[in-house]
This record gives sequence, structure tokens and C-alpha cells, in this order.
Amino acid sequence: MTGPLLLAAALVFKGATVHTAAAPAIENGVVVVEEGRIAAVGGPDTPVPDGATVVDVTGKHLAPPFFAAASLVGLAEIGAVKATVDVTEVGTINPEARPDVAFNLDSETLPVARANGVLYAALLPSGSVLPGSVSVMALDGWTREDACVRCPAAVALEWPRMSIDRSRGARPTAKKQEKARDEALATIRKAFQDARAFRAAKEAEGKPGVPAHDGLDSLAALVPVLEGKLPLLVRARTKAEIDAFLKLLDGDLASEKVRAILISGEDAVLAAPELARRGIPLVVDGTLELPERSDDPYDAAFTLPRDAAAAGLLVAVTAGSGLDGAWGARNLPDHAARAAAYGLDRLEALRSITLNPARIYGVDDRIGSLEAGKDGSLAVWSGDPLEITSRLEALYLKGREVSLESRQTRLRDRYAARPRPAGAKPEAPPAPAAAAAPSPSPR
Repeated sequence: MTGPLLLAAALVFKGATVHTAAAPAIENGVVVVEEGRIAAVGGPDTPVPDGATVVDVTGKHLAPPFFAAASLVGLAEIGAVKATVDVTEVGTINPEARPDVAFNLDSETLPVARANGVLYAALLPSGSVLPGSVSVMALDGWTREDACVRCPAAVALEWPRMSIDRSRGARPTAKKQEKARDEALATIRKAFQDARAFRAAKEAEGKPGVPAHDGLDSLAALVPVLEGKLPLLVRARTKAEIDAFLKLLDGDLASEKVRAILISGEDAVLAAPELARRGIPLVVDGTLELPERSDDPYDAAFTLPRDAAAAGLLVAVTAGSGLDGAWGARNLPDHAARAAAYGLDRLEALRSITLNPARIYGVDDRIGSLEAGKDGSLAVWSGDPLEITSRLEALYLKGREVSLESRQTRLRDRYAARPRPAGAKPEAPPAPAAAAAPSPSPR
């Protein structure tokens, strides 16, 4: 954590266009932050507390900090150095594994993400059918307890590939692919069956002849999922995978209260009516992607958020949940803006990286929008936050300003001041934001 430690009792931001994410933007708005929480949001007539520190942001834009709905930021640093990648546990059934325990607050990926307004992320482990839980973290803090927003916030499930490559020379062979798929499906069913049996055994503890049941953390971690206290975040890419998961809900888990979230979902639009009927939200795993199939439209990934939202799904957008997404988290607003450029409502595009992920993980009472009673976390932009020409000028976490310095800014400053040959022309300073030509399209 590198930001200033002192926290003003009351901060008032006046004069900006305020993108609350909960409603249309407020021109010449006022945001009041008291003791780390938002006390008021409104127009220019909003009362200002006596003695408050007033920040003049006339001509600027205020928005909630961005929230990556699935990411490895802080868990993966250098892909070629195994010791810096902590995303997978040994074994296949690890729902009790907590990524917040492995979260590295000294990671260089954090300040790089913060420099483009990304202040929250849902950490999503990978590598097995039940790789671990999901932790919602702030990307700044002294300890993981400081940074934790909700830990755990969900349990992750990697649905196996249902399609089989039957082409000549396929590796592994079609038979081995079928075996791996069937074994993974059996593992998933057995895990939930065992969790139900464990819950029944725990409920019977204390009765004559019934021993205590301890040391089964993996099963205990699935019980809140069965009871609907934690959602199940399911990675399913194709229609066949989505249908297979829905079949599990209607079969083995029909008597349970499982609340599902779908991530990836290239074929989510094909199942959108059924997903909407069940109230299953969608986390789009990046919009800057190639089509899933050779005969898909070139813009299939770009239009997925638009089509899913039009079908009634609650949609969040990520910058990619794989290893590349650890450093690529900074590109989160670009992914949302691409969705806006391809038809997603502009306000809904902003919500897809702010309020919607907060709703999906049940933390929208604290973060995700600029509303009274929520954490005093906000971002000050030189222009619309979804425009590539806009520059982040300040970032606040619970009323405390966060440093925007990163390894990249240090390298920029170092080489901008490098020695130059005699007679060389000095480099022109970067043009101020006000002189930049207006962007014709979102980021």
C-alpha cells in the first residue's frame, strides 16, 4: 500500500459529471465522503458539511472504481517462473482453497491495474474440476484482511469439455478424451453427493452412537453452496457444457438451493432464455477474443454482452481470467467499451465492470456504485471513463487517495530522463488531456 495514510474527516468532490452506475450520470454533481463512506450524491445544490475538504473536479468525470469479475491479479506474476504463479492446488477437489491467502499485496500487477481504475477483483483459481473458492479483494491494503471484501464469495467449478476431437491423429485419442470427460463428470457428482452426506452426518452429531465428523474441509466448503449461502461459479463454454450443468442442477441437485453463476459462456446466448428463467448471471471472460468456431461471426465475442443483456441476463465483463489476465486486468475498461461499441447500452457497459459484478458476488451493499451508504471509493477521470483518451487522475479507496505509481510509470520516468547525445532535440512533453481530440468511439 503506497497511498497517503491520512484520511480527511469529510471530502467533497464538486463540479464533475458523476457516473453513479446506479442511474444516469449527474452533470455538475457533488459527492460527499465522510469517514470513508459516501454520505451524499447529488446535483450542485447538495449540502456540503462544514469544515469539509473540497476537491474541485470541474470538467472531470467521477465513477466507481472498476471491478474485475474474475482474475488472477495478485496471484500470478511471471508465467515462466513457477514460484510466482499460485493459482492451482494439488488434487482435484479443493473447494476450501482460499485465493485470498495466496494474494500478494506486493505484486507489481496491482499498481498497474489500479493505474487504469481497476480497484477490485474476484480472484478465481483454476486447474481442476473444483479448484477452490473465489475471493473478492481490493487491490490495495497492508494485509489480506485489509484487502478482503468478501472471502469466500463463491466456489469455483470447472466443467469438463464435452466435445470430443475424433479427427485422425487426435491427441489424446478420442477414447482417452471420453474417459477423461466421464471421470470428471463422475468426480463432480460424487463431490456433491459426499457433501450432502457430510451435511447429514454433521446434523446428526451429538445423537447416541454418532461420532463427530472433522477434518473434511473440502466437503464442508461445499455445504454453503448446497444451502444457497454461497454461489457456484461455473466455467462452461459451449452449449453442450451449459446444458450438462443445468442437467446436474435439475438432477442430483434438484432438492438443493444452489445459486449458479456462469463464466465464459461463448454459447451463453444459445441458452440465454433458460439462464434468464433461472436467474443465472453471466461473467463474460473478455470481449477481445476470437470466435469459438470457424463459422461464427467475427464479432461474436464483441456482441455477446449485448445479446446476453437483451435476453435478460445480469452481465459482468472481465479482461480475461487466465494468466494473461493478471497483467491484462488494466485493460478491463477496454473490454467493456468494446461491448458498448457493439451495441451494449452505455450505462450497462459501465455497470458490467462496476455494479453488476458487485451484485453477482453479493457485495453491492458496499461497492459497485456511487450511492449514499457505500464505501467512499471512487475514480476521477479526465473524461468519460469508457473513452480511451480519458486519463485516470486520482483513485480513492474508502476516502483515502491511492498512489497511481507503478513499475510502468517508474520505467517511463527513468527513460524519459535518460542522457541524450549533444545537439539532440528534446522530446516534446505529452499533450495535456484537454488538447486531445475527442474520441469518435468508446475505448
